[in-house]
Parts: sequence; structure tokens; C-alpha cells
Amino acid sequence: MYKTKILTSILLLVCLSIFLSSGLLAQSLSYENTLEVVLDDGINIKLFRTTSGNDYYYLPPPQSLQLSKKDDGSETPEFLFLKYTTEDRVDDGGVQGGILHFLLEWGLSEEQLEDLRQKVSDIDGGNVKGPVDLQSDTGNSFQIVSAVLTDDEFAPNFVTSGKAPALPGGKAAVAAKLNKEGTQILSATFEKSNSISDVSLALNYSYTVLVEAAEGEIRYNWDLIENQSVAMAHDYIRKELDNEPAKWDQAMKSFNDAKDKMANECGLGSAMGDLLVAGKVADEIIGNTSGGGSGGAYEYYVGENTMKKIYEFMQEKEVITLEWKETIADERLEVIRAAFFEYFLNAFTDQEFPPFFQSDRLEVDGPKNEIKQNAEGVYTFKSCTQMTSQKSKSKVIKLKNITLPVKRDYQMVTNLASTYNQVKDNKNCVASINLNDPFFEHRDINFILDLESHDMFNKEVNYVAVEVRKKRNAGEDFSQSLTIDADKFKNKGARHTLTYARGEDKNPDLYEYKAQWSLKGGQLYPENPGFEKGDWGGITLTPPIKPHLIEFEADLDEMKSLGIVRATLQMRYYKFGKEVETNIPLTVSKKKPLIEETIFTDRDSPGYVYRLVLTHKTKGKLALDWNAKINDDYVYAAIPDELREEDPTFLETIIEAGKEILKPGPDGTIDPDSSILDKFKDVIGVPD
Repeated sequence: MYKTKILTSILLLVCLSIFLSSGLLAQSLSYENTLEVVLDDGINIKLFRTTSGNDYYYLPPPQSLQLSKKDDGSETPEFLFLKYTTEDRVDDGGVQGGILHFLLEWGLSEEQLEDLRQKVSDIDGGNVKGPVDLQSDTGNSFQIVSAVLTDDEFAPNFVTSGKAPALPGGKAAVAAKLNKEGTQILSATFEKSNSISDVSLALNYSYTVLVEAAEGEIRYNWDLIENQSVAMAHDYIRKELDNEPAKWDQAMKSFNDAKDKMANECGLGSAMGDLLVAGKVADEIIGNTSGGGSGGAYEYYVGENTMKKIYEFMQEKEVITLEWKETIADERLEVIRAAFFEYFLNAFTDQEFPPFFQSDRLEVDGPKNEIKQNAEGVYTFKSCTQMTSQKSKSKVIKLKNITLPVKRDYQMVTNLASTYNQVKDNKNCVASINLNDPFFEHRDINFILDLESHDMFNKEVNYVAVEVRKKRNAGEDFSQSLTIDADKFKNKGARHTLTYARGEDKNPDLYEYKAQWSLKGGQLYPENPGFEKGDWGGITLTPPIKPHLIEFEADLDEMKSLGIVRATLQMRYYKFGKEVETNIPLTVSKKKPLIEETIFTDRDSPGYVYRLVLTHKTKGKLALDWNAKINDDYVYAAIPDELREEDPTFLETIIEAGKEILKPGPDGTIDPDSSILDKFKDVIGVPD
């Protein structure tokens, strides 16, 4: 009974470690236990039940994708399709085109949620807790499928937020400036009663569920060897000495001598004891010294390889039978198979183990395993009890419903045609203007913040200041400024407007503008911006830096086995034209194999350089070579073969490099004398 408990303990601990290492958080969703519910409005929703309790989490249906609405209570959709034209021909200085800008979110309405909760409760009394935890894909998780918007000629300026919102109410943004042809084509797909428009939206996610992965049983048929253990031991020796039959007689004599010693010191031996003696004899005849020998007070040493051979031999003789069924292919199941061998070793003891779960305890306080004696994999059987105890009854151990966490992909796709139908008659959302119309003697100059700017407010950016001027042929020139900070962005959205009073001005020149960003620490960028030609269609304000979510991952077991306690990702990149440094540490003892941290690099910089700095228990800091990364924000802490093999020349080089590590300034700035990026200018370029 107690040995069944220790196997159960081993397997439960293995499964628990797999479960925790998978990154699963609060939701433990069963892949096999699902519900399909049709709401009163016809929307079909799939729900997953948790592995414990009666709670459900739902996958948001594609129909829940919708335009965001302004927070001012007006229920106005955040959608703008503005077509503009002039009465002049393009070759005479006229302009034609359009602006498309909208915000998208997903989520069920309160009415739909209430309907869903009631239907799930009616089915089995279940509780709907919320949506499934969705993880955005590491790449471009928010995709636009459009022949017009993705064409550089039709849409010379096109941006998206790039990342699909992971929570209901989170927003994704699309903005584009279209030329004349692009505006006409897109407008036609919106307004000509086509089945779909040219713009489709795809949000790519993944989520984690627990899948029933395997089941099996193991049988220990001890009674098969009780009366034929000597014959079976002889078979084992002959198998091991298959290529040397001339040594069989010598082996049999050694076996009988060892049996006599066991009888003298311990009394009657056991069937398992006979096989252990056979294993030792075969090792000695073959010349395998790793198995050790025997000592006084009856001590007996057997190598791990020999123990595994005995285990496999008993399987061939059907003393041990293992039936195993896997429903998915997963390397993590290998550790569960290995647990059966660990139980086989513990079958030689009569140690008692307490139950696995006691109140809120998650670990077994069992006695120390006295069988495995040293780090070289040699097992010591030092008591007569271990060598003579009889296993007279068969034993069957069954394992069912072994579950593993598995990631599943999920995509929500919608077409903008249905959304456009909701706003096409709303003048706040869809409009056309003639820039020559006398009505527009007051012209609006629109500035639209790129969505990334919002993410940078209060992190890297205080505000952006815009100054506009327009030269008049009569009267004073027009001059006005605009400052946008986090509060203004939150309260008024992405679009901000300055109004230009045309008056009697007949100067055909466009207005001019310049933008300057205030950065954390009081720095202004650029320090002295120049004026640029504006566009009556609007200006998109794009910050000079862009965010990168860096993912740094390592194999903690490998690092620990090599004596490495920490791996630090040391990064160098351009920010605001200067070389800066960021260090991302990953510590073995914290048991987190993946660390994420956001850095901000110059927008026109294609990448960064990095190196690994490894902290060794005895060797100190080990600094590897610098490498460049282009358009890739994932770094794996690959341990060089030379370090694994302890190449002395290589070790000397990286130890010396580790002594020269300089600490960056509080804002990441570095001493120019320790610059690295100049060496990689052919790869990542240099700032203007």
C-alpha cells in the first residue's frame, strides 16, 4: 500500500511541476468539458468548464468585435471616413483623397452576458466567470486584410496598433490616409451593397486548456519468479554474456558463491536478491567496474545501468508489464514513464510513506531514500531485509486522466461592411468635404496621434507640442500651437484640431508645422525642429521611438547543471540618437524561465545588439560576445559548447570580458569610450 502511495506521490509531483511550468494562471480549463450555447440573438458561444468546481469561461465570438464608442455618453462610434476634394484638377494644384480612422474592441454586452449566464445556469447550474484568458500572438496579432489599405500607392500612410487587445474593452486602432483612387475604391466597397467590403480585421490569440493526455497501468507479477528465480538469474547472465559463452561456467560459479555468501550472512535469499546477484556477476565478468562490489555487514552495490537492465529483463519475462496509452504526443510524458522505474527501486524497501495530500500540504514528508547512495548512479543494498524480503503477491497500479496544459490558437475575424452600415448615415463618422467650398473659410488642421504614442505617455514621453504657421498674402500670418499630453489623449482621443481662419487669404501655399516631444528627464527631441509642409488631409504624429517587448528565455535546468545562477541579457541600442543600455536579469532560483521587458528604440533603427553575461557560482561574471538582432524581439540564452566543455582558452576570454563590465547611467546612457554600436553600424545603421 505504501509503495503505491510513493509512486502516486512521484507522479503527482511530476504532473504538478509540468502544470506549473506551463505558465497556466488562474484558469484551469478542461478541453473535454465544454458547452455550446446559442444566445437569444442567434450568436453561438463556446465555453470551457474548469477542472474543479462548476465555473465556465467563454471564448468571445467574432460577432463581439465592434467599434469602440466615445466615453462622453453620446454613444458615437469612434469611426471616421472623411473624403475630401477640391474643384481644381490635380495637375492644377487640386487635391483629392480620404482619411480612414477607427478604434475596435471586443466584448459581450450586458444583455448578452446576462442571457449567457442564465442559459448556462439552466443547463447544469454552472457559473459564467468571464472570458477565457487570451494571449496575443508575439508577432503581429492584429492584422488588416485589405487590397487598398496595404497598397503603398492607394494608402501612402497606413498604421495600426499592431497588437490585438487581450481584455474586453481593450482597443485596437487603424488609421490611413488614402489617395484619390484608394478613396474611390474603398468607398465603392462600403457603399455599393457588396456582400463584403475590402477591409477585414483578424485578431490572433492563443489560450491554454488542460487535455487528457494519457492513461496506463503497471503490473508487478512477483509470484512468477518466486519458484524460478535461480533459472531466471541464469537466463539473465546468459543474455548479458551472449557474445562470450565460454565464460558461462565461470559466471555460474561466481553466482553460486555469491548466493552462498548471502545465505551465510542473511539467511534465505529472495527472487529479487537472486537477480541483483546475477547483475553483479554479469558486470564483473564483462569487466564493467561501475557496478562496484560487495562489502562487510552485507553491503551490495549495483550500477544504475544494471538496475535498468534488470528492470527491462523483468519486462521481457512479463514479471513487470506496462500498458500505456497516449492521446497526444508530448515529451513531458517521458518523466511520468521514468517514475515507474523509481517505484521499482523503492520496491526493495519496506519504508512507509504518508498520504500525498494532508490538509493544505503539497509535499510528501517521506523517509529519505536509502537505496541510491551516491552521485555516480550506484545503488547500495545494505540490509539483509532488502536482499531477502519476499514479494509473494502481484500488484496492479493504474493511472487515469493524466492531463497536460496545451496551447490552442484562436482567431476572431470580421469584415468592416456590417460595421460601416451602422455609421454610414452618421455625419460625425462619415462625411465629404470640398476644400474650395466657401463654407470652409475656417479650415480644420487635424493632428492624429499614432496609438503607440498613448502607450509611451508617462513612460517615456511627457507631451508633444505642435506649432503651426500659415503665411497670408494680407494681414498677419496665422500662428498657433497645440500641446497634447496623456490627459488630453484620454479625454479627447487620438485626433486633435487647430482651426485656421482663411479670411481674405488667397495664398495657395499649404500651412507649415513642427513637432517637438518632451521626454522623461526634461529632454526635448528634436532640440531644434524645423518646419515641414502640412497637408489639409491631416498629419499623423508619430513618436521618434517605438516600443519592443523583449522576451528573454533560458533553460533553467541546463544553467543549474552548469553552475550558472543568473543570465543577464545586456542590450545596446539607439534611443533619441544616443547609445543606451538595458540589462534584463534571469535568475535560476526564481524559477521563471521567461522574462518580458519593454524597451524603446529609435523608430528608424532596425534592431539592437546584445550579449549574455552569465554569473557562475565559482567563476564569477562570464561575458560572451556581442551579437546583432534585426526585427526580432526574442532572445534565447544559448550556452556555448565551449563553456559546457570548459575550454580553457574560451573560459579565460569570457572571464576577462566579465571583469570589464561597466554600469550604465540611471537613464541607460553609457560612457562613449565603451561604445559598442559603432562596430555594428553596417548592420543596424547609425543615427542621423
